[in-house]
Amino acid sequence: MTTFLAFIINVVLFSAFPLYAAMMPARFRSPALYAYMGIILVVGGLAGALFSYQVTETAYISGGNLAYGAFMMTAVMLIISEHHTGTFRNMLRLLILVDTFVFVGFNYTAWLLESDLISKPVEIPADIFKVSIEILLLGGALILLEIILMLIVFIQARRITSKLSHLAIIYTLTFISILCLDGVLFPLIALNSHPDVIQIIFGNVTGKAILAASFSVPLMIFYVISRKQFAQFVSSPLPLNELLSAPRKKLLDTLYQYEMRDRQLQQDKLELVERAEKDALTGLANRGKFNHVLDNLWSASKSAQTPITLVIGDIDYFKQFNDTYGHERGDDCLRRVAQLWSDTLEMDGALAARIGGEEFALLCPNCTYDDISERLQTFQAQLNSAAIVHEASDASAYVSMSIGVSSMTPNDDVNIRDLYVAADDNLYRAKKAGRNSIHFDAS
Repeated sequence: MTTFLAFIINVVLFSAFPLYAAMMPARFRSPALYAYMGIILVVGGLAGALFSYQVTETAYISGGNLAYGAFMMTAVMLIISEHHTGTFRNMLRLLILVDTFVFVGFNYTAWLLESDLISKPVEIPADIFKVSIEILLLGGALILLEIILMLIVFIQARRITSKLSHLAIIYTLTFISILCLDGVLFPLIALNSHPDVIQIIFGNVTGKAILAASFSVPLMIFYVISRKQFAQFVSSPLPLNELLSAPRKKLLDTLYQYEMRDRQLQQDKLELVERAEKDALTGLANRGKFNHVLDNLWSASKSAQTPITLVIGDIDYFKQFNDTYGHERGDDCLRRVAQLWSDTLEMDGALAARIGGEEFALLCPNCTYDDISERLQTFQAQLNSAAIVHEASDASAYVSMSIGVSSMTPNDDVNIRDLYVAADDNLYRAKKAGRNSIHFDAS
């Protein structure tokens, strides 16, 4: 199978449903076409990052462009079938609704794929789902502009001829011209500072011309099978002044609401991310955040050949504390220890986390034990000064902590697990030595 044949098959698949929907009764036709356009917008957001067809030496047609062509073809079918100025406003609402879903849903999916919160049976690159709000707004604005331009030409063409076959040709040529115009406008606006923008535009226009010519065939079929609707559209064209003036204020209001909604969604997303990465009881980073940061810091330290230090602390005899004083005081104890852990050991680039019930961790990039030892000693002294009574402890009259530390400079002979195991082994040695102490040995 050749690349061009595979491309044509894709066009046929994209065209089959709207052509079938166009033959449905009116009460089913419009909902089916609107639903298809919404699906196409979502599919285009993914397909653009997944594949492209190289149709000439310099022209590529991406999966996103295929979806765009199918959307514009279906928009023409819908405008002619519905024959109502409200169609444009409905398309505006559809674009805003789907773009909001794509932006929030896709970027949230990308964040999930980069986090440790989900299992991934198949490795999927997170970049596929990263969507720019600027590109979405630009794409949506251009689609609306292009639909308006098509409608203007469709309405004005009746003054030239009333013959359906001639109008079908004019409408088809307009469709091809509009898609080629998009091939110029989109890269010109999005990539105006790119040194190869002219070459990109030339390749993009070539691809859009082939795309438009391909989708013009099902459009011509639509004009034939929907001849009655086509004739009604031609015989009583939409009033141009109503089309241009009616939605203007609504468009501006809707875009403003969309911007406000986007800001709120961004804020909600930040709060969601913060909640997902924080331990609810102590406010420190949780185990998932700790693992994610450890992976990143290890890779960065390995590239820069700088040391990384891991500190693991465990509250001595904490189970006995809970058994003696109850879980409410146990939770209060954890919060007070966490506050000291964060405040005393805070330093640039370091991450304080709660990684278990009474177990805390500290990640320190570009840091050795010598750089952190004084802070650890201060933490032990301040924890003792806090005087949290612990009558059931064999290590101290007050709540105390055993601490294990490991420092490594990552290389091909060691891995993240070695760093964690070394710190955990040192924690075990601190406990074995009587607890309430710090144990370290360099690796």
